[in-house]
Amino acid sequence: MNPRTLLFASLLAAAPLLAAPGDEPPDRSPPASVTGESTVDLAELIAKVHRKTGRQFILESHVTGRVSLAGLDVERIDYPMLLVILRYNGLVALAEKEVVTILPDAIARQLPMRTITADDPGIGDETLITRLVQVRNICAAQTVPILRPLMPQYAHLAAYPFTNTLVMTDRADNVRRIADLVERLEKAAGNNKQDCGSSKLAS
Repeated sequence: MNPRTLLFASLLAAAPLLAAPGDEPPDRSPPASVTGESTVDLAELIAKVHRKTGRQFILESHVTGRVSLAGLDVERIDYPMLLVILRYNGLVALAEKEVVTILPDAIARQLPMRTITADDPGIGDETLITRLVQVRNICAAQTVPILRPLMPQYAHLAAYPFTNTLVMTDRADNVRRIADLVERLEKAAGNNKQDCGSSKLAS
């Protein structure tokens, strides 16, 4: 066979087949369970986790569409992994009794959640909580502009000056981080207790 003819035949064999107008090319991609999907319909993902864990879920009316999995195998996702996926897709899960409500994190702080005054190791990192931290050596109000940039936009941080208390709402892992920073600031202040001035009630 002529070398030029042989080369042309090889190129034809290597070239992809062209679909006729209106026809869809066959899908030869491996199953999602092998490669992991980049995105998945949220309702489908929740249904899979429900079947695996038995947990009951409610999707808030604004929660629709697909979420990014970043290559995770959708068939292997359990409840803790689901919470992480929700976090990085702007969603949060609020658990009440036997029902888990999934909603945008931007509105989550307005709903009832657990309030604590000390760290509870039994609370999972992804759990949304409110924590009160009373400080003694530093002024709570003065720490707000320092600490607030370390929290996401949906979170809440404010000072109640009359008791020199910080009010924080965020996921538990970040609340622990902020509380640890406050404790370190307290220790750094030592015996040099700050005068909070107008933060105290007049006697």
